[in-house]
Amino acid sequence: MALAQRMQGMSPEEKRAVVGIDPTTLQPAGVPAYAPEVPGYNALTGDIEGDDAVSKIRTASGGVLEGIPIVGPMIRGGVDHAAAATIAAMNGESYDDVMKRIQAGTVAEKTMNPKLDKGAQITGAVAGTIPAMATAPEVFGINVASKPLSYAASIGSGAVINGADAAVRSGGDVGETIRSGAIGGGLGLAAPILAPLIGKGVKAIADNVQLSSIAKALGLDKSATKVLADAVRQDAVEHGALSQLGENGMLMDLGPNLRHTAGAIAATPGEGKAIVRGAIGARDADANWRIRSSINETLGEAPTPSRIIDRANRNQQYLQPEYREALREAAPVDVAPIAHYLDAETQTLRGDAQRGIQRVRSMLDYVPTPQEIEQARATGQPVPGGLITDAETLLNARHAVDDLLENVKGTNERNALTTARQAIDDELSSTVPGIKEVDAKYAELAGQKEAVQRGQTVLSSGREAPRPDELAAEVRQGALPQGLQVGPSAVPLRLREGARAEIERIVGTKANDRVALQQIIKGEGDWNRARLSALFGDDKAKAIIDLLDRERLFNDTSNIVTRNSETAARIAARDAIDGGNSGGFGVREGFIAGGARGAARAAGTRAVERVVDALRNGGNEKAISDMARSLTGGPQQSAVLDALMRAGQGSRLQQSQIDRVARALLLGGGNVANRP
Repeated sequence: MALAQRMQGMSPEEKRAVVGIDPTTLQPAGVPAYAPEVPGYNALTGDIEGDDAVSKIRTASGGVLEGIPIVGPMIRGGVDHAAAATIAAMNGESYDDVMKRIQAGTVAEKTMNPKLDKGAQITGAVAGTIPAMATAPEVFGINVASKPLSYAASIGSGAVINGADAAVRSGGDVGETIRSGAIGGGLGLAAPILAPLIGKGVKAIADNVQLSSIAKALGLDKSATKVLADAVRQDAVEHGALSQLGENGMLMDLGPNLRHTAGAIAATPGEGKAIVRGAIGARDADANWRIRSSINETLGEAPTPSRIIDRANRNQQYLQPEYREALREAAPVDVAPIAHYLDAETQTLRGDAQRGIQRVRSMLDYVPTPQEIEQARATGQPVPGGLITDAETLLNARHAVDDLLENVKGTNERNALTTARQAIDDELSSTVPGIKEVDAKYAELAGQKEAVQRGQTVLSSGREAPRPDELAAEVRQGALPQGLQVGPSAVPLRLREGARAEIERIVGTKANDRVALQQIIKGEGDWNRARLSALFGDDKAKAIIDLLDRERLFNDTSNIVTRNSETAARIAARDAIDGGNSGGFGVREGFIAGGARGAARAAGTRAVERVVDALRNGGNEKAISDMARSLTGGPQQSAVLDALMRAGQGSRLQQSQIDRVARALLLGGGNVANRP
């Protein structure tokens, strides 16, 4: 390289003398006159001719190899020696002659491309230093926690690398070695200071270029794009988040920073304010219709429980002819065993249970008609009495016991009445053919009425509400035919109808309060989701819960944006009254109002408002309007969101990578630049 520098500005004769060209034969010294000339070397002018591109390629590739610290000269020499040996073997020339010609051509090419050669050597120096930094970063002071140790390591590595490199290239010249080592130590001292600054600068430039290209592609103002991208980054928005909010979702719904940005715009007079507040108002106005139509589409129209129960009662009444038909073939009943059992129970039971059994026992006694009493008196015969023998009378007694069971409260009374009813039912089954088929129909209708009532309790939080596993078991068991019933039961259907009716009732009373609506139907835990899944299936349950979650999110967005706007308006009015000395609602006031979270929200809001105020004060109304349109855009803004996410993440260049390249450039490139 030193030889090439000395050749700059020489005449052709001087260049030929330097590279060893015989002035008589115009061939490299020691090479016979018949030997081929140096490729591309014009002996008359001393310049390289022919393919200039090939010459530059050779200069660049050789310079990269030669520029590698310490081992570069050996690598370049090894390549040249290998080439000379190959050419000599192929052409029958002597090795020394070929080697001289290669060296002469190299010097000539360096002379013609000095800047390219210098740049290639710097590239080689950097490329040779970076792998060493990656392998042992601590040696170069990278990732060393202690600043003094970091500087010491960087100075030491710079001095060693540059000193050793100079020793190799100068053939062991002590003075050159010391000089280069000192320069390397100085560069090592500068590297920890300058490299991070270079890294930040390059990263900032790359980020700015990317931001400009994204803003241009989106058709947005660059400043507006930056504000939105920063908000998206701070909210940690994920890909596809906007599409998950459905067709009514907006960009401002995706996080607190985006909401506060919209709130700041809504407090800034101008077109942007109208856009944000108009979008919020239109969405809020359709909330009731949106909730009702979505629930109807998912679960179907809501029934009226009272109508279902009235229809079941009428159908039970329609069964009376079937009971009469069954009783027509009935044999006399024998209730004596039942009466004896009840008499014994009356002696042992107490309280409501005893009184209940006494009432059932009295139902088994025969009650004479007025005509029978009058006839007995007229004839002097005893009044008819004893126990009943008519099956229809016993059936009516069973109905009466059912009525008692509906109003019973105590466990002992319920158990006693249930046992008595079972005894009466057994007697009817044995004496009235076909009655159990009619009973099955009656019981099915009774179960449906009970299921409607039960379904209206499944979403409540009280003790009367079934647990999710209990409700799932009820649905499975309710679908099975009961007794002599033919076909599946309608109990699960009635459970669903009862739950659907309750959801309709809640929506009808709470639709204007989307937060309360979501809290009631979804609940605090996951029980209501499990209950809805048991009744309507996982997909429909998820659809309902997602709907309510979205609507609550929309409600939160509306409140935040509106509250921010009104707060800003009140502050502006107060500032106008007291001359701007109110100070506004800052972090301190936020902490007083809402603790740490309130302070954080206030800080975020004020930061965004400062950005928007800066845009407005700069006369950039278009930027604010662009932000407003982007924030209020629906799912079609997913592509905009993806672009903003890329802008918020910055370019793919990593500052740490740039830092290492800068260090390598200072250590290796600086060494090349200071070579004689």
